[in-house]
Amino acid sequence: MQHVQRQTAFMTKKCPDCMTSMPAAARRCPTCKKRLGEIDKLGFAKKPVDWFAYASTLIWVQGLCLFIWWAFFKA
Repeated sequence: MQHVQRQTAFMTKKCPDCMTSMPAAARRCPTCKKRLGEIDKLGFAKKPVDWFAYASTLIWVQGLCLFIWWAFFKA
């Protein structure tokens, strides 16, 4: 028995935050102005990874660790 892979082509996608429908090529939601990614298998837009937030959080945590080391463990 062959497995047939079904390809669905959506004309629109929905914002995962405000549920607004928009064209499939849209990169920002016209209602809430959030960035959007590709369409998932249910027709919703995927949330893109916010690498700037991850990098800034990592830098902040490193700075906090450095401050704790300087304040409490530096002899």
